[in-house]
Amino acid sequence: GHQGYEYVDLGRVGQAALFVGLLLWLFLVAHSAIPALKAKGTSRSLIALYLGTTAGIALFYAPGLFWGMRSHLTVVEYWRWWVVHLWV
Repeated sequence: GHQGYEYVDLGRVGQAALFVGLLLWLFLVAHSAIPALKAKGTSRSLIALYLGTTAGIALFYAPGLFWGMRSHLTVVEYWRWWVVHLWV
C-alpha cells in the first residue's frame, strides 16, 4: 500500500527497495572512497564531499519509512516534512 501523499507515494515495497538500493550505492561509493581518503598526498576534500553527500541522500530518504496508512496525521506530517525539506 501507499501512504497517499505526493513525493513519497511509492508503495511500501518500492520504498524499501529504493532504500536498500540507496544503501547499496552508499556501500559501493564508500568502498572505493575510503582507500582514496587514506592515501597520502592527494586532495581528499572532494572525495569526502562526495562520500558525505552520498550518505546524506540515503539517510534523508529514511524518514519516509517511519509512518504508514494508520499513523496519526501529526506523525505523518512531521516525517513528510522531513522528507520533503531535506530533499529540497
